[in-house]
Amino acid sequence: MRRSSWGIALLLIIAIGLGFWLYPNASHFQVLPYVKDKPLSYLSKASAGPDGSLIVIGDSRQEIVRIGGDGDIEEVITQSIDSGARHDFTEVAVAEDGTIYVLDTVLDGYGLYVQEERIVRYSVDDPHETILYTFKGSGTNKRVGLIKGLHAAGGSIYFYISEETEVQLNRISPMGGKPEEMLRFRMPEDRFLSEITGYEPGHIYYSTKRGAIFRVSREGASELAYPLEGMDRTRKNFPESLRLHQDGRLYFIDRFVNAVTSMSAADSSGLRTEIDEAFLKEKAPDAAVLEIADLTLDPAGNMILVLDDRVVSISSDKSDGSVVEKLAYDRSTIVKSWLAWLAAALLLVILLALVRLVFVHVLKGRISLFFKQVFAIVPILILAMILLSNFIYDSFSVRMEEEMQRQLSLLARNGKNIINGDQLNRITSPNDYRNKDYQAISGKINTLYEGENDANRKGLYSTLYKYENGELYIIMDDDDGVNMYKPFSLSEENRLVLEKGEILTGRWEDATGKWMYAIGPVYDSAGSAVGIYETGRDLNVLYQANQTIYKSVVHNIVMIGIVLIILVLAVTYYLLSSLRKLRRSVMEMADGNWDVKVDIRSQDEVGDLGEQFNRMANHIRTYIKDITSFSEASHRFVPQQIFKYLGKKGITDIHLGDQVQQNMAVMVANIRSFHQLSKQLTPKQNFDFMNGFLKRFSPYVRTEEGLISKYLGAGFMALFPARNEDALRAAVAIRKELVKYNESLKASGFAPVELGMAIHKGPLMLGIVGEEQRMEGNVISDDVNITAALERMSDAMGATILVTRTYFEQLRSPERFRYRVLGRIRIDGKDDPIELVDVYEGDVESERQLKDRTRAMFEKGIMLCQEGRFFDARETFIEVIKINRFDKAAKLYFYLCDEYYQKGAAEGWNGTLAV
Repeated sequence: MRRSSWGIALLLIIAIGLGFWLYPNASHFQVLPYVKDKPLSYLSKASAGPDGSLIVIGDSRQEIVRIGGDGDIEEVITQSIDSGARHDFTEVAVAEDGTIYVLDTVLDGYGLYVQEERIVRYSVDDPHETILYTFKGSGTNKRVGLIKGLHAAGGSIYFYISEETEVQLNRISPMGGKPEEMLRFRMPEDRFLSEITGYEPGHIYYSTKRGAIFRVSREGASELAYPLEGMDRTRKNFPESLRLHQDGRLYFIDRFVNAVTSMSAADSSGLRTEIDEAFLKEKAPDAAVLEIADLTLDPAGNMILVLDDRVVSISSDKSDGSVVEKLAYDRSTIVKSWLAWLAAALLLVILLALVRLVFVHVLKGRISLFFKQVFAIVPILILAMILLSNFIYDSFSVRMEEEMQRQLSLLARNGKNIINGDQLNRITSPNDYRNKDYQAISGKINTLYEGENDANRKGLYSTLYKYENGELYIIMDDDDGVNMYKPFSLSEENRLVLEKGEILTGRWEDATGKWMYAIGPVYDSAGSAVGIYETGRDLNVLYQANQTIYKSVVHNIVMIGIVLIILVLAVTYYLLSSLRKLRRSVMEMADGNWDVKVDIRSQDEVGDLGEQFNRMANHIRTYIKDITSFSEASHRFVPQQIFKYLGKKGITDIHLGDQVQQNMAVMVANIRSFHQLSKQLTPKQNFDFMNGFLKRFSPYVRTEEGLISKYLGAGFMALFPARNEDALRAAVAIRKELVKYNESLKASGFAPVELGMAIHKGPLMLGIVGEEQRMEGNVISDDVNITAALERMSDAMGATILVTRTYFEQLRSPERFRYRVLGRIRIDGKDDPIELVDVYEGDVESERQLKDRTRAMFEKGIMLCQEGRFFDARETFIEVIKINRFDKAAKLYFYLCDEYYQKGAAEGWNGTLAV
């Protein structure tokens, strides 16, 4: 059993260690160890880091990937799961030390309305987020919030908060805290902020929803920078992803033609196309989508273009470029992944081994009959419930999806009837953002959702496309990050809607998420198709609805299953009740309850077992009663601790010669001058007095885990095997109790008694001596004899508790007791002197105070005496005696010093006191 216990403990420690190691390395389970690369998908934003690294937001805004200069994955950060809300990474910035700062946009449970925006820090190689700043906002923005222009520079984090008419630049420490306002400026009339870049006064540029770029002066005034008169650009050339380069040029994506454009930031001169779609197609010929999602610049001036599934890096002179579409995991990541999976497998094996060891060695291969039936029946019921739940869920989920498609189709059809195509025709550029026609159409679209809660449309969104010159453009979208006149590919599905007026439904996935949609045509007064109206829902809504159904189904079936399980278990429990009664009675008897009686009324085999058990129990009770009486009688003669230290269960296991050697503290206590008191008492009174005395003081020994080895007539000898302090605490307690005891003696007409105690520690033999017909426990040790001699000496030394210096120095906190050093003495028959300590902690208060006053003087006299300065020592002890005339030890030393001073010390004297 001991070996199995050690095995279980060892496996448990290893399992706990593996668990503690696996917990912080749980991220390695996201990828199978044999997967060596990771494809990029659904990218949206990027930021250049130090040493050629790049940080991109991907997986539909759900993860951040740090890409090393060699194309290896250095770090992957995924969004934390938040029940009831969706989190999107919408902006990212990188500090010079590689620390990542992101804008975490918290949406409602349906992924539409912005509930909160948080600036979060991720330190290098630390996937745990630190929230630096939280902004609640108004709760009406859709998918992107009011914080814009996140930037890390100079040991600070800069960001803008865009209200309806004002923009505020803030700065915050990388450690967080309250933001400091750096600049505030007003937007021009009827202008609405889209994006903003720069943070130094005089170098701030922003774009508006109407497709223009403004520069902000140091005083906060806005000046139109793009498009200007004479520029080869129209209002449809919408600028996005503004990036201010250190060379003084402002770069941006021309969304209308899907190209990168730059111009002089200071005066808007030198407008030129840096990268067009043809050049991009040449660099990434196999890209499925060439739409530029984001643009960033690295410190070397290279342009980094983010596509849907790859990153294209182009040198400043366009002579060189590279494309990254797959990222390789570095060797350390692969090794850690293998280690994590192997550790998990090892943990599983260890847990199985633990279960087996516990079953075999702890449970002894036995499991309750009731639990055996439970383990057989409950899994079958649970499996049946799971199968039934999945069957019902599959049926309802299909219907739920079909119902959502019908609802979306109805909304798309209603959009055709509600949206005025002539008003849509009059919108010709982003400059018409929020004009009269725009507001009219927006109001009509909102009527489609009158049945929905305005604050929470359960994820329903709408998008309006304009069909113009054979092309589709986004005019309105329930994503505040999508600007007007963004080109949209004209697919075969869109052609069917425009040419045949069909209402179509489908699904798609992009960098913003997964969606179910329905599209329908929009007509003008002439009956021509001038646009497409799209409505849809985030598929999270469908998943949540399905989960709601599934939970409801599971809940109901679980409730039914629980009732069935309870009924089955109740019946099983009832049928096994007789066996449980019999088992409980047997266990009670095994625990020592010999009066147990089983009451089984069933007329079957179990009832016969119960009757025979009662007969057996009656015989055992009679036998145990006799044995117990004998055992209890023996306990009063032999202390039970002796059996324990000899490694025996009881007196029946004791044999002549059993012995054990232990290092114990020994205490001897005796009533001084008891023979004089006993002369005044009759023999019966002597016995009564001694029994009363021992009954009163013996419990203090047991309280401190000591045992009384033998009674000495007028006292006792006690052993303390556990802690050194136990003996001294017991002695102090006995000494304090003696004061009360003497008061009771005085009240009974007896003279008070004085008790001498001595304590020493050393090796001793505890064993059984005698002969076969008469044995007793005894202690054999020279140190016991020393302790007895010291007790006899205590009266002459004026000490109520006399202990040896070797014992006293083994105490953990000797300073807790009041004491004084008595010097060295010589005991007859011992060559080496013994140094003694007078512990007066238990003396009456008056005696303690006198010894406290003279302690330093007394110990000085001891030192002088031992140095042979007998005259000085004698004078010192005289001073002690003047203060405490009852100090016997001082008187002894005085006479000794006086004699040695008068006659000289004996030859070979070594500073010891002879008593």
